[in-house]
Amino acid sequence: LRPLLDALLTAKHHWGLDIQVTLIPTFDSLVMHEWYQETHERQQELGITVLGSNSTVAMQDETFPACKVEF
Repeated sequence: LRPLLDALLTAKHHWGLDIQVTLIPTFDSLVMHEWYQETHERQQELGITVLGSNSTVAMQDETFPACKVEF
């Protein structure tokens, strides 16, 4: 998981576009917490927002776990 998260930071840096990225984890993990804390400043510089791993989405009177990375 950590190499994938680090690759997101690297790729976003090379895009050259000012596009907001929202990362929605689908499960809670120590790796995700550590990555978030260690790279939080860099995430802000790159316009990356990480939502809580227990995020839910409400649509059409239904609520379900969020499980999408949106670019």
